[in-house]
Amino acid sequence: MKPSKSYSRFLPRFMALLLVAFMAGCGSGGQDPILGVGANVIGLACVPGPSAAKAITTYSIAGSAGVINEPAKTIAVTMPSGTAVTALVATFATTGTGVTVGGVAQASGITANDFTAPVAYTVTAGDCSTVVYTVTVSVSILPLASCGGPGPVDMGAAASFGVLVGPAGGATLTNNGLLTTVNGDVGAASIVTAPTVGAGFTVYTGVDAPYVAAKAAMLTAIGCAAGRGCNFNYGAATDFATVAGLAPGVHCVTGAMSVDSNMTLSTPGVYIFRSTGNLTSANTITLAFGGTANASNTSVFWVPTGFASLGTDNAFIGTIMPDASAATTLGANTTLLPGRAFSNSDVTLSTNTITRPTP
Repeated sequence: MKPSKSYSRFLPRFMALLLVAFMAGCGSGGQDPILGVGANVIGLACVPGPSAAKAITTYSIAGSAGVINEPAKTIAVTMPSGTAVTALVATFATTGTGVTVGGVAQASGITANDFTAPVAYTVTAGDCSTVVYTVTVSVSILPLASCGGPGPVDMGAAASFGVLVGPAGGATLTNNGLLTTVNGDVGAASIVTAPTVGAGFTVYTGVDAPYVAAKAAMLTAIGCAAGRGCNFNYGAATDFATVAGLAPGVHCVTGAMSVDSNMTLSTPGVYIFRSTGNLTSANTITLAFGGTANASNTSVFWVPTGFASLGTDNAFIGTIMPDASAATTLGANTTLLPGRAFSNSDVTLSTNTITRPTP
């Protein structure tokens, strides 16, 4: 028995409509347009529900944990010195239904990628929406012999810099004061109004070789300063301006540290001020050398685990380089003479004068 002509005409149209309906399921929030919400659409990457979750919640490469900046959708990983970055395998967790790089599906702990340049990870949610995380991998330089002390922390390729930002993805240098002057090199992947640099110095960005080398050196220097043994220990909320007779050495604070009034360092040597919290200072204070100490025979380093935020109109000294991914902010008209404003996250300036220490 032959099918009727009307049936023959109807069948191709019906099949075409059915195909269109299945393909439209992803664009309509991942639900089957025929079977309704909660039905499983076989063959589609989107899981009905639908869920919009699509975050990368953890990320690491060969045991080196990535620093995830969720608002900026960036991940920064620092690998040990000598690591080849052309075929690294990442271990990650996601709330999405799938992750791809350049259209290639990623399996945690299995898929290798070339991290010579930043790598974009596209995460897909159950409702078929997507988000892109940019992963940047840096390689630390070899620790120098001076890493363990007792001499100054060797800044390596970062020594010529007065301001250095990165390598955390999305890290930005913001200069709110057009009159900011830096007597040293400046380096950042992203800059909002570059400061003026002194003669012989340069503003570096992106893949400029001196900037790339300085970023790695900064991380090594932070690690060296953070790894030295403590000579002096303090409780939480320590205001170093109230500590009498400060001597050179590693000063370790459990909690936040601050300089809330005028302070003088009178004995030549190396001072490392380290805390498990933030570094802050009051407005209109002076931190200066005195006695026989001066910029030629005394080095000062500030290494908070949290952020560093100096008040306005400060005359401050020292290299500020927060551990981990915490920001550095200088209040309006504050100076670092000598000093540096470093951060693995953001640096914010406001009509400041910075002169990097002479090595």
